[in-house]
Parts: sequence; structure tokens; C-alpha cells
Amino acid sequence: MRTMFKKAVALLMATAVVVSGATAVNGATASAAKKAKSKTYKVQTWCSGVQGKNKCFWIAGDGTSKNSGKLYVKNVKITKGKKTKVTITIKNPTKKKITAGTVFAVDVIDILKDYKKNKVKITGVTVKADGKKKKAKAFTGSFEPKTKPYNYRVSVYNEYGNNGDNSKKVNKAKNFAFKKKLSISFTIVAK
Repeated sequence: MRTMFKKAVALLMATAVVVSGATAVNGATASAAKKAKSKTYKVQTWCSGVQGKNKCFWIAGDGTSKNSGKLYVKNVKITKGKKTKVTITIKNPTKKKITAGTVFAVDVIDILKDYKKNKVKITGVTVKADGKKKKAKAFTGSFEPKTKPYNYRVSVYNEYGNNGDNSKKVNKAKNFAFKKKLSISFTIVAK
């Protein structure tokens, strides 16, 4: 009887070690997989427009100088294969109206370090000027391959567009006129 008891206890202990070991491995693997699928990216806005005699008044830019515009960056968590809605609103820092756009674009910074260009999709781009929806066709891609090769851009207007950014040819600068705020919303999915 004592021998059977010892064998039963030994069997239970062995089972407990195997089960707990498997749980620990599976938990670590699931955690690592989850980390690999989700990442936070900076989404930066570029916006300039015509204000009075100034043909390129920077509202949102890189924030490096007085004339480069305020740095508008939003952290956005992107999970592989899932749609993520992004909205960014830019406020006019002055009381003077922006009468036309010069540049209005958004960069998802360094996303192309983790995904190929053809695996990043932007859809449902909506632009609103002072709360009113504006007609705008978006162009997406890596438009500055030499200086910003890992950024993926959504461009709705760029007076200086190049490398496939044809927004100037399609959209009207006057569509991006605003007095108080200009916003862009879109959905991004990376696979």
C-alpha cells in the first residue's frame, strides 16, 4: 500500500512539473508573439498654407525652428492585420485665415522598418476644414526615399509634390483653407 502511495505521489508531482513547465513556455511564447504584432508609431503632420502675403506659412512641421511650424505628433498603436483609425487636428496659431493650402500631409514614421510598402494600406481619408468635410483625393506611399525611406505618407495636398505625389494636380489648394482648425482622419492596416 505504501509503495502504491509513493508511486501515485511521484506521478502527481511529475505531472505538475510538466504542466507548469508547459504553461510557462506557452505564456512566454504568447507574450513574445503579442509584442511582435503590436507597435506604437509616431504619426507626424505637415501643414502649411497661404496667409496674407506669406505663401508658405508653416502651421505644423518638424518644430526645429520658428518658421518650421509646431511639431504635431501623435502616438498610434498599430496591431498587425487590424484596422486602426487615426485622426489628427491642427489648430491655426493665429487669428488670420489660411486662404489656401501649400502642404498637407501625414507621415507614419519608421513603419517601413517593420512592414513592406505594399503591406501598408491607408483607406477612408477624410479632411475637414473648420468642421466641414472637404473633397480630397489622398496619395499614399514613400515619397522621400532618400531622406525618409522608412516613412509612409498620406498626402492630400503638396505644392512641391514629387515621386508619385500628384495631389497638386488632383486637389485644389482652396479646399484646405481654414480659420480655426484642419483635421485629417484615415484608417491604416499593416500586414
